[in-house]
Amino acid sequence: MAHPPDEWSTIMRPPALLAVELSNGHFMSCRLLYPDRNTLSYLNRWYRDMVEAILLIELGNLHSIQRARTTAMHRDWGELWTDHQPRFSHSWNHLKALARSLKVETLMTHKAGEWREINRK
Repeated sequence: MAHPPDEWSTIMRPPALLAVELSNGHFMSCRLLYPDRNTLSYLNRWYRDMVEAILLIELGNLHSIQRARTTAMHRDWGELWTDHQPRFSHSWNHLKALARSLKVETLMTHKAGEWREINRK
């Protein structure tokens, strides 16, 4: 697997979990392997609409988000879909347990047209 571009090396953060709460109260999520300090602002600018947020997560695990451009592990890197497809959680507690099992400390959730960052700690 390739490494992220060098210019990101000083601004990268640990992986995050992106999640959208669906109309049935369940959550659809994917991992973002290389978030940076601008990720939340990118999400709120280009993926604010619920449909856009769902389409983003439907890509499965993401390598990075840079402005309106996303790099998806399956679509762009040819990784196996079964390893990177979106995950579903039936409750908030299940979503937090999923984040814990993936060793992800930061959740970025979409609700009411806005992305928010929540630290599990």
